[in-house]
Amino acid sequence: MGKLSVSDSLKASVTHLENTIEEAVDSGEAECAIDQTSLRHFFTPPIEEYGCGIYTRELTVPKGMTFVGKIHRHAHMAFLMKGELMVVSSTGKVHIKAPHTWVTPVGAKRAFYAVEDSILTNVHMTKHLSEDKLQQLEDEVIAPSYTAMGLEEPDLKLFLENT
Repeated sequence: MGKLSVSDSLKASVTHLENTIEEAVDSGEAECAIDQTSLRHFFTPPIEEYGCGIYTRELTVPKGMTFVGKIHRHAHMAFLMKGELMVVSSTGKVHIKAPHTWVTPVGAKRAFYAVEDSILTNVHMTKHLSEDKLQQLEDEVIAPSYTAMGLEEPDLKLFLENT
C-alpha cells in the first residue's frame, strides 16, 4: 500500500479519533460529556438582496474535553472567543488562544482538545433562519461524509498501518 501524505494522514487521524471516541462512549469506557457543553444559536433577519441571512453557532466547552467537528460544505468564519484549543485537521496541528479568527475551508473537519474552558463560534450564511429549521440548516451547511461532498473518505487502513 502507498505511503500517506501528511494531509491524508491528518485527515485519517481526525476520523480515527472520532471513531475511537464514539466506540469508547458506546462501550461505556468513556463518558459522553455533551451535557457539559452549551450550544447557542443566533440568526439575523434575511438579507433580501442576497436571499439569505447569517447563522451563528456558539459552543462552550470545558477544559479537558476532546471533540470532533463536522464536515463543512462551505467556507465560513470561525472564532475562538475565549480559552485555548489544540486543533488537528488535514492542514496540520495548531495551538490557538483567544481571541483567534480563521476561515474554515470547504470540506474541513477538525479535532479539538480544550486546554482551557473555551467558547468557539462559527458563522454561516443560510436560507434557514430559525431554530425550528435547524435540521434543514445543518443539511445545508454540514455534510454527512466526505463522499457526500464528492471527496475521498480517509483511508483508515493506511493510517493504521503507518502508525
